[in-house]
Amino acid sequence: MSAEPGWCGVCGLPVPAGERFCRWPFGARAGDAQHDGEVVPWASHSLAFMTELVELQRWRCPWCGDYLPDSPRGTAIDHIIPRVYGGPHRRWNLQLLHQECNSAKGKKITAEALELAGAHGVTISMDIGQYRAGVRRRAAKYAVRATRQLGGEARDRALAAARNLTVFFPEGRVHAAIRAAAEGNPPR
Repeated sequence: MSAEPGWCGVCGLPVPAGERFCRWPFGARAGDAQHDGEVVPWASHSLAFMTELVELQRWRCPWCGDYLPDSPRGTAIDHIIPRVYGGPHRRWNLQLLHQECNSAKGKKITAEALELAGAHGVTISMDIGQYRAGVRRRAAKYAVRATRQLGGEARDRALAAARNLTVFFPEGRVHAAIRAAAEGNPPR
């Protein structure tokens, strides 16, 4: 063991002096691959588990389709059904993505997530109020950008439409409602 701070031998994160592996998250160490066929109690940070994932994926990133790197650096373990929506930390719900792809995916619900949820009896739950507030925020930004050239009255109508949205999906319908309000047309 070295006496100076260094880098994790698995993920490349900084580690305290004398350590070879980081303890992220919650005290897990690389090599702690104690997991059964389902539950993965943060052993997912182990090199063995990450290697198992990448081989199951045939070295491809499921998000972009490009090849994954030979080392764990630049990759991230992703929950296919995001944890924030009730996705469990189980082997069948984990995949290895490029770090940039994981950031791009964020907490999006994909077709694969819906399929997995159905197959494993997982109820995808979300705070509808929080979801609608997020749509309204994005709609207000769109309203300001879309009415930049149209003047204050059109902007006020568009922002009022964004605050009083009755449609939240798909995004094209949200934008159409805001454009109609900016033009002075009542929503359909």
